[in-house]
Amino acid sequence: MLRGRPALVMVILCQVCLLAPKSAAGLRSLDVIKRVQLLIREAPKKVSLKSRLYTPTMADFQNCPSSTLKCFAAEVKVLDDEWKTRRLNVSHMLEVLAASFNQAESGCRQCECFDEETAEEFLKVLLSTLQNANSL
Repeated sequence: MLRGRPALVMVILCQVCLLAPKSAAGLRSLDVIKRVQLLIREAPKKVSLKSRLYTPTMADFQNCPSSTLKCFAAEVKVLDDEWKTRRLNVSHMLEVLAASFNQAESGCRQCECFDEETAEEFLKVLLSTLQNANSL
């Protein structure tokens, strides 16, 4: 059994290890939020493209976070192609966030089952979902 300083060091290291994944995901989601806000500012200039994207809801995220984020990532790739915004790398960041949930999600809806929304509405829902997820 450890006593004194070595025991204290072990306790602190264990706490750091337990807290690290959540804070890392939080930092990544804050960066994604900023990039989605940039896309929202670009949306009025791109409105002539009339993109329609499958748009999950917050309820979908609460039930199936990983598959919901994967759907958002796939749809952002479509938006990247149409808007030529690959430099922001939002879809990759969403895929990384999706992988951090590591949950079995049988019974989750496929992306193509969600309602289609305009690009502006899609981005607003994505932003809201990320902000709510970040506050959990």
